Amino acid sequence: MSGLTPDEVLRLAERLKLFAQPQRLLILSLLLDGPRAVSVLEGETGIGQPVLSQQLGALRRAGIIRSERKSRSIFYSFSDDVEAGRARMLLGLLDAPRAPAPVAQPGRVRGERQEAGAVFARVGVPGDRRPV
Repeated sequence: MSGLTPDEVLRLAERLKLFAQPQRLLILSLLLDGPRAVSVLEGETGIGQPVLSQQLGALRRAGIIRSERKSRSIFYSFSDDVEAGRARMLLGLLDAPRAPAPVAQPGRVRGERQEAGAVFARVGVPGDRRPV
């Protein structure tokens, strides 16, 4: 990928601003499980209806989510699979690996098992000359 143009950088910054709001991230995380009615989102997020409407409106105007009226309720979902994938990727930044990935150790031969202890540095007060 080549460098971004100034216009692309501005568009990306605006998109990141949308995702930099905790309530919007919470909404998006719930929508990854499927469409939700406004009343359900209000109950699951604890966000009051006026603020929830503001956040949903911002996400809808940006084209990230869409609304659909069913009878007396309005349901929200991702506008398409691409937007859902972007949100999943962004929210996935928080996922900790289930098992720690092996870290290469300098001078260690693959398959060789070594026991190692912790190494501590002695931190003291200047002028403290106690033996280590």
